[in-house]
Amino acid sequence: MNFNSIGKSIKAASKSDIAIALLCFALLDIGVGIAYAVNHKPMQFGYDVPFRSRSWYALNDYSKQPSTPDLVLLGASDMTCALYGAEATYQKKSISQLTNHRSTYLESQLEKAAAPYKSTFCLAIPGQMPSDQYFMARTLVENGAKPKALYCTMVPRNFFDATFKSPASSDVFKTTSKLGGTGEYEIICRKKDVFSIFDHLLSRASSVYGHKQELTSWQHHVVQGIVRPDNANFDTVKTSIELRKLAMMDLPEDFAPDEVGQAPFDPKHNVFADNMQEYRVRYSQFSMKIWKEQFGFFEKLCELCKAEGIDLVVGNSPLTAENLAMVTKDTYKLYLDQVSSTVRSNGGIFVDLNLPGLFEHDDFSDSVHLNGKGGEKFLTYVAGAMSKRSLAQSSNVQQK
Repeated sequence: MNFNSIGKSIKAASKSDIAIALLCFALLDIGVGIAYAVNHKPMQFGYDVPFRSRSWYALNDYSKQPSTPDLVLLGASDMTCALYGAEATYQKKSISQLTNHRSTYLESQLEKAAAPYKSTFCLAIPGQMPSDQYFMARTLVENGAKPKALYCTMVPRNFFDATFKSPASSDVFKTTSKLGGTGEYEIICRKKDVFSIFDHLLSRASSVYGHKQELTSWQHHVVQGIVRPDNANFDTVKTSIELRKLAMMDLPEDFAPDEVGQAPFDPKHNVFADNMQEYRVRYSQFSMKIWKEQFGFFEKLCELCKAEGIDLVVGNSPLTAENLAMVTKDTYKLYLDQVSSTVRSNGGIFVDLNLPGLFEHDDFSDSVHLNGKGGEKFLTYVAGAMSKRSLAQSSNVQQK
């Protein structure tokens, strides 16, 4: 070994601007990684800007709860519309869907039903798929914040939505990934997106790149503090409609706290919207590949709850007759049979709220979503399903 040549190489490298820059970056990267590891707390994000989605608001609020909620609600817009419509109607005022995740109406119904769960929290997100529900539940478990029970809504769309791309494309996946809820599925779910895989691997290799959102958040706060020292609150920043429209094109899921509101149900202005075309597109193509993939995640959700001792109740959400007519009878039967059998085989409870006579047409605001009146009825059924009496009855039925 020629030590003289090695010494000369080191000496030459020490004079190289590129080598010095790389060394400085490596030290900075190590420092960022150590600082984040020391200061990181479970279920807490290290940033609040530049991107705040529904998933971010929900999980960020969950982390700030004084105690872990007893009952967590999962589902798509069938759950959010029902819950927030009922809550606004119950409180007789408009509420923000982004900052209010507790349902005082459901809690009142749980008390009436003598259910063993007192506190509630909604982690349902419009468009949520079974894969998203699994990652949400796993995030809570991985961070030591698991609830006593989960109520998950299901509709046929959950298993063959033609507009769905991949599990990694959802905001729920991206948000729970920051909290360790996606685990070994980071690469598997990104298999169709080479750039996404490269982005993930680079974020694992570099602390600076991996925590770019935290660093960007810090940078924005510093700049905001300099520009507006008297009011550095990003929630009060106002901009023109034109700029907001441009922002929505780039970040359609980025919201201000009061940007998604829910008004109380007004029987004098009960408007029914026609969203049939949207669901014609969603139901337009049955993909067995998506069906099997999402049922795989649904099975994992049920297995996770069983392993962690989380009481699981899965409810088939109500749909209007015109929406249900777009799903073939064979597909709907397959959906019901597989969902119900999977839930029950893992010790959970399945309830069908799409039975004739439970809901009327004027309980809906469109072909899928319940209005405030229908939402109150829906949550009353949910409370009944979560009651001690219902749980005991279901257990006896399964044993027989």
